Amino acid sequence: MIKYPRPLSKKGTIGITAPSSGVQGVFCERLDHSIKYLESMGYACMETPSVRKQHKLASQKAKIRAKEFMDLYVNKNVELILPPWGGSFLLEILEYIDFEKLKTLPPKWLMGFSDTSLLLFVLLIKLDIASVHGSNALDFGCRPVHETVEKSLEYIGYDTNKTIYQTQTQAYQKHWASIENSVTVPYNIEEKTVWKSVPQSNSLAFSGRLIGGCLDVLCKVIGTPFDTVNAFLERNKEHGFIWYLESCEMNAVDISLTLTQMRLCGWFKDCNGILIGRPEGYSDVSDYTLKDVLNTLRAEVDVPVIYDVDIGHMPPQVTLINGALATVEFVDGKGQITQELK
Repeated sequence: MIKYPRPLSKKGTIGITAPSSGVQGVFCERLDHSIKYLESMGYACMETPSVRKQHKLASQKAKIRAKEFMDLYVNKNVELILPPWGGSFLLEILEYIDFEKLKTLPPKWLMGFSDTSLLLFVLLIKLDIASVHGSNALDFGCRPVHETVEKSLEYIGYDTNKTIYQTQTQAYQKHWASIENSVTVPYNIEEKTVWKSVPQSNSLAFSGRLIGGCLDVLCKVIGTPFDTVNAFLERNKEHGFIWYLESCEMNAVDISLTLTQMRLCGWFKDCNGILIGRPEGYSDVSDYTLKDVLNTLRAEVDVPVIYDVDIGHMPPQVTLINGALATVEFVDGKGQITQELK
C-alpha cells in the first residue's frame, strides 16, 4: 500500500536542503527570490546549513548531507522537503540515511527532479512512500513563476480524495537562458509541444501506478542494497505500472543500454505503458537515433511508449506523484495525465 504524506497546509513549513549539489554565486540570489516567493504564498521556509556551500560538486560530505535531510524529515513542523536543484552525487548519501527510522515516522513530501529523483525513487521502492517528481526550489525564483511550478504545490495540498488532472503544455524551453544579467529570468518558452508515440497512433490510453525518474541516476542503484524494485513491483502489482523516464547528458546508446539493463533486471514487469520525457543534452550516435531506441524498447517490453512528454530537464514539466494511480490518454499528439492518490 502506498503511503501518502498529509496534504501540504496553506501555511506549512518547507525545508530546503541540498542532498546533492549546493548553490553559490548568482544562484544564491535566485534562491533568495524563490524563498521570498514561497513566503509570499504563506509558507515558512527552513534552510539547512549546507545549502549555500559547494566543494567538489557537492554541498557537503555525504554524511552531513544525509544528516541534514534526516533533520528535516524528523522535524514535525516541516511538511515538504525541497532541494534547490539536483547535481551528481546523491547516490553517496543513501548508505547514511536511516531508513529504519523513516519507517517509524509519518511520511513526508519530498519534491524535485534530476539527481533528486534517485532519492524519490528509493523512498518509493524501499518504503512505499509517495513523492513528487516536479519543481526544484530554484524554479520558484523565476519572474513570473510558471504556472506549472505554482501548481506543483497545489497538487500536494489536495487531500487523497481529489483527482489531479494535467494536460500537455503548449510550448517548452529548448535552451536555458542565462541568469547572469537577470537572476529571475523566466523559462525561455520557444518550441511547440507535441507528444509522439511508438507505435505511431492517433489514440492510446493506459493506466497503472507511477514509478520513474531520471535515467542517468536511476540505473546507478542497480546492484546496490537499495535496488528493491522487484519487491516493490510484487507488493503493488494489482494495477500494473506506468514508468516515466527522462534523461540529461545521455546519448542514444547510453539510453538504449540503460533501458536494456532495467529490462534485464525485471524492472518492466507488469508495465502497462512508458512515458519518455524530452531528453536534454542528447545526441544521436551515427545513424542510431532516439526513435530507434524506443522502437526497440517497444518491441522488447510490448507496451505503448509515448515520448517528448513534459517531464524533466526541458521545462515546463507536469507534476508526477510517485506511487499514484494514473491514467494516460493520448489523442492526435496531445496528452492528458490523471492521477489519484489511492
